[in-house]
Amino acid sequence: MATIAPAALAALMFIASIPSAHADDTPRELPPGAQQMVEQVAQQLTRVQDADVELSCDKAVENAHYGLDTMLEVGQRNLDTGYLKRADYEASAAKLKAFRAQVTDQDCRSATGPQREFYRCMSSDYNHVVACAAQAKRSL
Repeated sequence: MATIAPAALAALMFIASIPSAHADDTPRELPPGAQQMVEQVAQQLTRVQDADVELSCDKAVENAHYGLDTMLEVGQRNLDTGYLKRADYEASAAKLKAFRAQVTDQDCRSATGPQREFYRCMSSDYNHVVACAAQAKRSL
C-alpha cells in the first residue's frame, strides 16, 4: 500500500472501526467498492468550495485546527483498525502536527502572498484544509 495522502487519510473516515491486529504490519484491504468511495471523497476534499470569502484569522485558525485534528483522529483510528501501517501513520501525523503548530492567529495576521491566501481560504466553513493548502501551494 502506498503512503496515504492527507486527503485520502481524511476520506477514510467511513471505514469500519473493528480492531484488527497484524503481526507483519500489513494493512487491511478495503471492502469492495470502498477504494472508489475513498477516491471520490478525497477528490472533493481537494476542491475549494467557497473561493469568495473575507479573511477572518479567528475563523481560519479554528477551521484549520479542526480539519487537521480530524485528520489526525482518522489516521489514528485507521491505524488502530489495521487500515494504515504504523510507519505511514507516524510520518503523516508528524507532518500534520508540525503544520498545525504553524497555523496561529499571529501567523495569520502577518501573512502575505500564498500564506495569506491559505488563511483567507480557511476562513470559510465550506473549505477543507487540504484544498486550501493545495491552492496556496503549502505542503501538509
